[in-house]
Amino acid sequence: MGMAEAWGYPSQVLGSQTVPFLEAAKTNQIAVFTSASILQGKLASKLPPIIAETFPGIQTDAQRAIQFTRSTPGVTAALVGMKHKDHVEENLKVMAAKPAGAEKIEFLFSEK
Repeated sequence: MGMAEAWGYPSQVLGSQTVPFLEAAKTNQIAVFTSASILQGKLASKLPPIIAETFPGIQTDAQRAIQFTRSTPGVTAALVGMKHKDHVEENLKVMAAKPAGAEKIEFLFSEK
């Protein structure tokens, strides 16, 4: 969420087009694992209300950041570093929700 260039910024040459990294990876059948899904804790709180509205049923901002990352088209898995048992327990709750559709990610980056 804090570094969405891989999804939205055209930086990779693919044939005669320049496309975002995740699109090029998908076309070339490359699995993508992300890191810093909660940006070293910076996305664990105080996210804008639109994020909670976009991911209903997800309880905390940390969980929403993970849900955003795991729902981004082209992402195979979202890695999250956790030192404390309570963080592990909180973050595992995201698994109860299905990844959101691509339209939710696109909505967050559309001009409203």
